[in-house]
Amino acid sequence: MKKLVLAIVIIFTGMRLNAQSISFSDLTNLTNLSDGQAHTYLSLGGIFKLDYMKEENGKKIEYFRSKSAKVAPQSITIGVNEIQANGTILRTVLYTTQDPENIVNLIAQAKRAKLIMKFQGMDRDNNIYKFDNEFYNITMLISTNNNKGSVEVKQKEFIGY
Repeated sequence: MKKLVLAIVIIFTGMRLNAQSISFSDLTNLTNLSDGQAHTYLSLGGIFKLDYMKEENGKKIEYFRSKSAKVAPQSITIGVNEIQANGTILRTVLYTTQDPENIVNLIAQAKRAKLIMKFQGMDRDNNIYKFDNEFYNITMLISTNNNKGSVEVKQKEFIGY
């Protein structure tokens, strides 16, 4: 009996060590936050830390990476914004990982969130999954020749009726 309990604990510990650090809803929620709020959310969450910042075209782009050495490297980029003529700021969040299984999990989460898969296909380098709804345009890529993947969540301009 003790061996069975020990085996279960080891299995769940192993599953926990390989867990992804962010959920699909976290990624979409980050696009709704200001850059400062997104920075605070990622910093205080304890999972990601600021790696570096750079200024591009007057925009402060922030690059975060996962803190834990026990999981495959993961990174999040915030600050990629597009300002519309009416002053609305549309934000983009980019997530990358060295574990394609994380992207597979995010695809499943997107489907459970009732996002519509508009495209599924592949090119020379990636399997491509495109999701869409009224608020977001999401592209998920899983590399076919390397162990890596990425998710790009772009906020869409919402026009009410």
